[in-house]
Amino acid sequence: MTALLFILWIVEALVAYGVLWLVQIPLRKKESRIPRIIAFVVKAFLLTLTAYLSIVVDNWFTWRTGYLLGSVYVALGGDLLGDIVSFVVGLIRKKNVSSVFRAIAGLVLTIAFLIYGTVNMQTVTANEITYRSDLLKRQHRFVFIADLHIGSAQSFDVIQQTIFDMVTSKHPDFIVLGGDITDEFTTKEEMETLYSMFGATGVPVYFVYGNHDRQDKAYIAGGATYTQAELEATMANYGITILKDSWVKISDDLVLLGREDITHSERLAVSDIPALPENVYVVSVDHSPYQTDDIIALGADLQLSGHSHAGQLFPLRFLCWVTGLDAKGAYTYGDAQMYVSSGFAGWHFPFRTESGCHYELVTLLPTSYK
Repeated sequence: MTALLFILWIVEALVAYGVLWLVQIPLRKKESRIPRIIAFVVKAFLLTLTAYLSIVVDNWFTWRTGYLLGSVYVALGGDLLGDIVSFVVGLIRKKNVSSVFRAIAGLVLTIAFLIYGTVNMQTVTANEITYRSDLLKRQHRFVFIADLHIGSAQSFDVIQQTIFDMVTSKHPDFIVLGGDITDEFTTKEEMETLYSMFGATGVPVYFVYGNHDRQDKAYIAGGATYTQAELEATMANYGITILKDSWVKISDDLVLLGREDITHSERLAVSDIPALPENVYVVSVDHSPYQTDDIIALGADLQLSGHSHAGQLFPLRFLCWVTGLDAKGAYTYGDAQMYVSSGFAGWHFPFRTESGCHYELVTLLPTSYK
């Protein structure tokens, strides 16, 4: 996102708040709380709807109106927070607050909401997780990155600094890129620059496809900027290993398996994947965490996934929980442990009101390790 586009989006969000405020003037003049409660419920529904359209629905309309939907989401979020504050102040004072107070509270909280979501997107931290197994003979430490979406939401400055910090301070044995590192909004130059950064880390890097990396739906966003052949040639040029339903033996006690993305026709059935070695710890990387039957059938010890962005926009994580979708954190399927990352960034625009951006620092230890 360019500075000009970001400024335009801020202006758009404030205009959306102004329109929302004007529409509600007749309701705010009423003394009865019932119309205000109804309005609050309607706005909460619209907030959820705009979040769903912005992040989940995948069509021409939502892709082309993403920033408009985002600005409406920001305006609704700030206005709802203003309603809550005004209600609490009214209870304390034992009388309804003035329309001027409501307007100022809503505007201030809209700006605060905008700042919070923007900062939350641009702040990336390490999420440290540890697993133990009798199959492991020594300690292994590696970084798992999913959903970087360069060109959509995360700035190069944040990415470059984070990659530098993770290599110099965390000292991983290798790095795993778990899909959606690029997307349909990524330029060829951005793609090449990004993979040159990973190639310069000095540690082995492994890549697994997500549903956006190939730019399969770039016709919606204005056309593809690179081909799959160019993408894979770039990674090969920087020494990055691509895993597509294939595995690599990291050491005599650790195997890394990368699954082809579920959206791709060439994804193999579990039974067709080359046989895995026995008596080794197997880490499977599948961009999507929702193929639970495959997780069980594969019998890996640990699966790492992303894709969900932990919902990205409130309250989508709650909706994931209600519908039984794994959005973030640790889960168990059969004999396999699974961890779903909240992701390094987000989709489409630089705004996030759910769990913050993370990459995973994974430590694998023998059971007896002290």
